[in-house]
Amino acid sequence: MHIAQRSIAIVALAGAATLGLTGCMPKPTEAFPGRPDSQVLNESVTALRGASSFTVSGKTMTRGVPTQVNLSISKTGECKGTMSLQTGYAKVIRTRDHVFVQSDEAFARAQTQDMPKEEADQAFKDATTLWMRKKASDPALKGLTALCDRDGMLKAFYGLGDAVQGGPTEVDGQKALTITAAGHVFLVATEGEPYLLKATKGGPEGIDLAYTAVNQPVQVDVPADKDVYDPDDIG
Repeated sequence: MHIAQRSIAIVALAGAATLGLTGCMPKPTEAFPGRPDSQVLNESVTALRGASSFTVSGKTMTRGVPTQVNLSISKTGECKGTMSLQTGYAKVIRTRDHVFVQSDEAFARAQTQDMPKEEADQAFKDATTLWMRKKASDPALKGLTALCDRDGMLKAFYGLGDAVQGGPTEVDGQKALTITAAGHVFLVATEGEPYLLKATKGGPEGIDLAYTAVNQPVQVDVPADKDVYDPDDIG
């Protein structure tokens, strides 16, 4: 069986929004006196990047196709959670060295429907009963591992110079400040650490992501060898 067929097209799960950059004159915010809105936004991103861990959940759009994500990410590179498309979902575990993926039946069936029956049956069984293991550096998984990369996820929010305050609000009972920038709406905590709490943007490359469980431990349980198959080892 070809390696590519056994990989079950995991790359399709990766979704990310492209952010545009524009600029205008900043103004100080009442919640953060003496600091312009663009600085407040940048500092909220920096604060979140500095946390030991957080969970990102919500939706990203790629060419109008939604991907639901729920991923807990640690500062040391561990990541676990689920990613869902309209065709099904996959469970994801990432360590610093490897990525493990297991599909649900709907997603695996959709990805194997064009294979010869014998190959499709084996690939379906592998994808739904075992964890596919590949190196975290594998370029085929670049999109997936990027979603587990804290810096890669957040760095696009820096330097949005047209940031403008939109007023106070709350996120799950937590007081926050609304800041709009480059077509996005950001919610920044105004009590305690000024973490970025939420980021949204409409359109076919939009996002609707919440950042929660900040500094909560992320326990990653690596699947046992008997529960893993490695398509790179299959001839």
